[in-house]
Amino acid sequence: MGKERKKLEKLYQELSQEDTVLKKWNQALIPKAILLFPPIAFALTFLKINTNKSILDLFGFIAMGGLLVIGGIFLNYLLSKGK
Repeated sequence: MGKERKKLEKLYQELSQEDTVLKKWNQALIPKAILLFPPIAFALTFLKINTNKSILDLFGFIAMGGLLVIGGIFLNYLLSKGK
């Protein structure tokens, strides 16, 4: 009977740990929604305003901006490396 009790206690602890993970994920829904809203709103307005553009044009536009930002970071790294 003692072994069964220990097994049940171990199982209970594992289940209670999973519940805390779900609570943490559910508690962060509002910040996640706040972070996801601007990119979704941008994509929708980009496609609404530019009706002759496709999703690939949107991805190209975002990729080009990302490449410019990464290039700026890389140049900053190269210039600050010499100091």
